[in-house]
Amino acid sequence: MNTDSLQSVRFESILERFEQRDRTHYMAVPDEVAQQFTRPKPVRIMCLLNDSIEFHCALRPKGDGSFFISIGTPIRQQGKLQLGDRLQAVIWKDDSQYGRKMPEELTELLAIDEEGNRLFHALTPNQQRGIIYYVDGAKTPQVRVDRAIMMIDRLKINPSGRHE
Repeated sequence: MNTDSLQSVRFESILERFEQRDRTHYMAVPDEVAQQFTRPKPVRIMCLLNDSIEFHCALRPKGDGSFFISIGTPIRQQGKLQLGDRLQAVIWKDDSQYGRKMPEELTELLAIDEEGNRLFHALTPNQQRGIIYYVDGAKTPQVRVDRAIMMIDRLKINPSGRHE
């Protein structure tokens, strides 16, 4: 493990899966690394896996004082990662506005829809990331546009963003 000048930290881990919980795939983060990103409070981070896959993420508590990073299906597929694989990771603080890459389609919609923009920015950061993730997950620009419109229209009906 080493710390670069950009406040990034490099470490090794193994792709594991929770059997008792929701069967989420994850990599454990060494305590001395996690402490740099969770004190005084946890921050959103960026992760680079095996020098090829970069993604936004969070350090999540395991419940025993240790932390992990979820490795979702799209990331595993992109990296052709299998349970038990050794992973080379670099993490650093995510300085982006939303803790995720904002899709252009949602940015453009919020720029022209004043009420939608106000409602979106009244949500919690986690709720905002959920919408961004859903919109950005579409493979084509038209589906991203459709999803952005649908999600902002839902906010206009249910401004809290909570499912009822």
